[in-house]
Amino acid sequence: MFRKFVFLCIALCACLSAAPTQASKLSGEGAAYKRDLIKAIEQADKIVVTEHSDKYDFFEVKTHTFQQREQLVYQTVILSPQDVVNFKRLVKAVPDRTQYVSAACIFVAHHTIKFYAQDELLSTLPICFKCGAQEWDGTKHTPPQEIVGGLRKFITAIGLHPEMKWWQLADERLKKDGMPSGSD
Repeated sequence: MFRKFVFLCIALCACLSAAPTQASKLSGEGAAYKRDLIKAIEQADKIVVTEHSDKYDFFEVKTHTFQQREQLVYQTVILSPQDVVNFKRLVKAVPDRTQYVSAACIFVAHHTIKFYAQDELLSTLPICFKCGAQEWDGTKHTPPQEIVGGLRKFITAIGLHPEMKWWQLADERLKKDGMPSGSD
């Protein structure tokens, strides 16, 4: 256990010591990411936010494997014109400072924002609030450090839940639908 701790400390120091070098390479990336996101918001004629399960919610305790399941959708919100204005305002309010260090956890997205124009999917923005990461396919730029905080405010403002006991929610939904769950 002590070895793992020491290794993590060394890895963290290496990341932090590389930050000044990366800072010069990534300067302006956070602002460019925000510009791309604002452009996506403006170009979309429909933005859909979904709260859903993730494959990690379907871990079978007895066999220590993942069950192959379709994604469960808990709630979907199609943004109103006012929601779009608020979303754009929240993105603009995020400081431009670029994210230099990535989370070291498993990406488990329970929220996805999809941008559409004339019923064509333009881009998809899955978000993991547990580790504070997102994986948007609508930009090549590195996100601002605080983008997930802005997305958290937005998700909450439209009535969704950044954090829940997701595996338990998936388990309850499967039981309700008469399907075996990971806890059975």
